[in-house]
Amino acid sequence: MKSRQFVKVLYEDKDLLIVDKPVGVLSEPKHGSPSPDLVRMVKGYLGRKYKGAKNSYVALLHRLDKETSGAIVVALSKAGEGLENDFRNHRVNRQYLAVVEGAIGDQRGRIDFPLEKGDFKFGIKVREAETGGKKALTIFEVIERYPHATLVRVTVQTGRTHQVRVHLSGIGHPLVGDKIYGAGRIPFKRQALHAQVLGFRHPRTGKKIRVESPIPGDIKKLIDWLRENV
Repeated sequence: MKSRQFVKVLYEDKDLLIVDKPVGVLSEPKHGSPSPDLVRMVKGYLGRKYKGAKNSYVALLHRLDKETSGAIVVALSKAGEGLENDFRNHRVNRQYLAVVEGAIGDQRGRIDFPLEKGDFKFGIKVREAETGGKKALTIFEVIERYPHATLVRVTVQTGRTHQVRVHLSGIGHPLVGDKIYGAGRIPFKRQALHAQVLGFRHPRTGKKIRVESPIPGDIKKLIDWLRENV
């Protein structure tokens, strides 16, 4: 998979480009990794669109894990890069679709465990508030229940590394397929997490932008399987 791979565009103007990141694609280049990355894919797309233009301005404004699919935005200009302040100040609406293990009892919930980066071999640590860690807030709402799993909509109020994964695991309901924080009771090839919605005010015009990424086929199949295997 290389930069010439097809890029699914969800929104585009002269300042911003929102694309649908496929599973297995890194958000940005990683030294020594043979995996494709979104930044090079976007540069390839812009080069083809603008007839071989080189050194296009592309600034990644946030990141998704390699195994997470869905909407991700990059800046195409300095004005577009101003959206980074809204990410930093938690003014961007970021909603995820997640399938978690076990039956969540509450219809809605709030998770606010502080998080701390550790050795990435062991992932991110949950910390008690009095012992440090960075503030992290996740809101979830149950969409559909299955005998041994739950489909939830997740809204992140902060953007910590692995936040959704660690928070859901921290309440005893890890993502289906999560190899670091999961229990592995339900077979799935990747973590069942999809970045479904991005909403914000355009950094140049102030216009409200809301983009929704369709549910990918593998998660649809997982949901159908869970419905049938009661």
